[in-house]
Amino acid sequence: MSGSTALPKSLEELSRDDAGAVSWPALPKAAQHGVAGELSEIGAAGTEADPAGVLVTALTWASALIGAKPVQYVGDTDHYARLFCVLVGASSKARKGTTEYPVRRVMRQAEILDPISDEGMRVISGGLSSAEGLINAVRDDEGSGDQRLLCIESEFGRVLRNMQRQGNTLGDLIKQAWDGGDLHTLTKDNPLTASNPHICIVGHITQDELSTLLTHGDIYGGLGNRFLWCCIRRNGKFPHPRRIRQDTVADLAGSFRKAFEHARTLEVVGWADESVKRQWAEVYDELSEGEHGVLGAMTGRSEAQVLRLAMVYTLLDRKTNIESVHLDAALAFWDYCGQSAAYLFGHDDPVAEAAAKVLKHFKEFKDAELSRTELGTLLGRDTQLKDKVIKRLLANNQIDSNEVRTAGRTKTVYSKKDKKVKKPELRQI
Repeated sequence: MSGSTALPKSLEELSRDDAGAVSWPALPKAAQHGVAGELSEIGAAGTEADPAGVLVTALTWASALIGAKPVQYVGDTDHYARLFCVLVGASSKARKGTTEYPVRRVMRQAEILDPISDEGMRVISGGLSSAEGLINAVRDDEGSGDQRLLCIESEFGRVLRNMQRQGNTLGDLIKQAWDGGDLHTLTKDNPLTASNPHICIVGHITQDELSTLLTHGDIYGGLGNRFLWCCIRRNGKFPHPRRIRQDTVADLAGSFRKAFEHARTLEVVGWADESVKRQWAEVYDELSEGEHGVLGAMTGRSEAQVLRLAMVYTLLDRKTNIESVHLDAALAFWDYCGQSAAYLFGHDDPVAEAAAKVLKHFKEFKDAELSRTELGTLLGRDTQLKDKVIKRLLANNQIDSNEVRTAGRTKTVYSKKDKKVKKPELRQI
């Protein structure tokens, strides 16, 4: 197993400033692997573009160009090199748009035209307004071939507003598009079908707008965790930003093009060898455990996101199967997404933070049991908070509640779910 493997940090592990607030996320070097990492460094050098923003845009754009083949099998589930991302700026001056331009120059030159339609992948800006409109853009037509679509939403807040309109089913369709399979509209007069289209999304939004527009349904209905959330900010001040030399663009485009050509020869992406499979098994439990509350809901598909990222890194390296370096890169980038999500969503759910504190206690003291009184000592005097934490941990099946007989009375104690519980016994207290 590679020693450089990174994992998304829990709330307890995140770096914080002097006031205790979660610090701005730091992009791990391992995430800038391969040609996408090279583009992120070159595209940000001497400009105001955030390297993390260039990187996630490059990975998502590349995932769109790769298309719906090859596939990665996870049991009976098919996973595609299909990414959705949202770049969240601390302000309107985060230079979100500048992250797109170097990627667009390179990818447009790297693109392979569809052999059937002799057309390239469709790239639309600001087109996500309705489910019908999205399906129409990739609908089945006689003789059509290329059903790849990249949506660039520089005003992602507008997408969130559209989804709030009564009767708008765009959010449900976006979730289906990420999952894969056929898309349909059931309108009587003009029914539409798109057979397993390959749709990818890059969104831009400010932190303030996101906090205002993101609804309870977006968070807990499974829409939010299908996106990679990436904090970006202005990378210095450059009144005369550097433009990438055309020969450098051509070199990068050539590398991407060879990767896309290689991907077209493959049907399935698997694991390189048993050591990489063991590496994945070792990190799988930690990824599966996840967080709680809003943060947990927004990062709830961590295993699938890491596999898709690893698949993209693998194909961009012109490899057939996922190697340790590709899993390391995927975990490192997911670490950045985890830090970003914690910065954006981890501070507004005191119940989630308190629940994490309880689980950390059980992790440190493996045979520990906590009574309600002891929970109060751990969490403070807020009885309502304590009750909410207990209710959430029980509902999530993360702790056990047991009645223990003591001298003269019975009390409730709580323990970690996987702890072996002994039969009730009389305790002298």
